[in-house]
Amino acid sequence: MKIVLMCNSGGALYVFRNPLIRALLKAGHEVVGVCPDSEYTGRLLGMGVRIHLVEFSRHSVSPLHIVGLLYRLWRIVCDEKPDVVHGFTHKAVIYGALAARLASVPRIVMTVTGLGTLFSRDDARARLLRSALLAQYRIALSRHVNVLFQNPDDMHELVSLGAVRQKNARLTNGSGIDLSQFQLPGADIKAQMRAMLAHEIGTDLTNRMVVLFPARGVPEKGFLEFYDAARLVGDAAPGRYCFVHLGLIDSGTSRHFSAGDVATFARDQGVHYLGFKDNISDYMIASDIVALPSYYREGVPRSLIEALALGKTLITTDAPGCRETVIDGINGFLCTPRSARSLARAVMRVDSAMIEKARLRSRRYCEEKFDVKQLNSLTFSLYGLEGGQ
Repeated sequence: MKIVLMCNSGGALYVFRNPLIRALLKAGHEVVGVCPDSEYTGRLLGMGVRIHLVEFSRHSVSPLHIVGLLYRLWRIVCDEKPDVVHGFTHKAVIYGALAARLASVPRIVMTVTGLGTLFSRDDARARLLRSALLAQYRIALSRHVNVLFQNPDDMHELVSLGAVRQKNARLTNGSGIDLSQFQLPGADIKAQMRAMLAHEIGTDLTNRMVVLFPARGVPEKGFLEFYDAARLVGDAAPGRYCFVHLGLIDSGTSRHFSAGDVATFARDQGVHYLGFKDNISDYMIASDIVALPSYYREGVPRSLIEALALGKTLITTDAPGCRETVIDGINGFLCTPRSARSLARAVMRVDSAMIEKARLRSRRYCEEKFDVKQLNSLTFSLYGLEGGQ
């Protein structure tokens, strides 16, 4: 069987869909990727995926671009004649589904990976673009398209708005995680990673609680709330905490912070900004708390799923997608979206006893809810295949 996977990011296709791709290839199926060129292109090719390079231009709403994208996807699908087309992210879902329907593909599966910025803002422009997006979903996601949702809020919203039929909607728990790639670290490994972090930032971490923010530098991820909370906590308990931020400065978004902005915030608010890291799990292991005060309409944040797998104490917002990762008071705390004070209070509620208990609680919760084997099994069944484990 031939499966075409479409995504607006080669990195997302490689990182988030890696277990699915490996399971399909292992079962003898042909996998074709449709994504922009990136540093992950070679890695996908190395896995055995054939690639068509297509620039989705995440934030472009130009009619000329949209028509060109739809035509390009339709030509690829017509040439490949796949048995299944599966798209991820808004443009790949909408125009991938339309292209697959026009080409009479037997099975079409689409995954809504989160409703994004347009559903977390309520200004006039966001409302207009949201209405246009919903209209496109209604057209693209017909009765013949199975749609996977990564959290119940997104599924309820698109079903209630008539964008997706209830009988075609399926709920998953995020993008899943291959637990064999994320072993629960022991005390010796944590000590090594803390020593690495202490050396990098030039700070003695003895008797300090490390709070890690793994996210892009954009407002909707809770950037300002994290930095303001760092100042509030630092003022209330000097020398007891260390706040660390890992993530890209995403200049591709309409609302982002410059490198200079981030450097100024880090200096003024007492945060160690370390930029993008390939080995983010090492920094998670070194941390005591992983905090993501996001009010972006997440599917389920991959960073929080990884933190669960590594046995971390989590603090995140009581918001769609994020709240799915925390049992409040058991493996972490939920805080109020857009509130630095709520985040600061949650950080200061965490003690050594909770950190120790959350180690096994978070891991067990991840095993029960986010093991990618469950998602792969569901996806294989929608493809008309057996297996996926």
